[in-house]
Amino acid sequence: MSYEVYHIIKKPVITEESQIQTAKANQYTFQVSSKANKIQIKQAVEAMFPGVHVVSVNTMNYKGKTRRNFRTRQVGKKANWKKAIVTLRAGEKIELV
Repeated sequence: MSYEVYHIIKKPVITEESQIQTAKANQYTFQVSSKANKIQIKQAVEAMFPGVHVVSVNTMNYKGKTRRNFRTRQVGKKANWKKAIVTLRAGEKIELV
């Protein structure tokens, strides 16, 4: 792998929707590096969490929002980021919290 495992997977995305996906479809959501592809994400998840087998990886790119400071009237932009939804085999789990 060209990247280290911890450079590919930045952090888990823990929202209400991601918790529902985890309970119903055994899918986990992570914020990942923008340059990582699906194969690298799969290898990183399997290396980070031993005993877990990834069935599929779905990725989405998000554009950073433009924000404005109302006090100073300066315009800024949040960073672009990439999200990956990882589906595991039936019966396997990842303890995130």
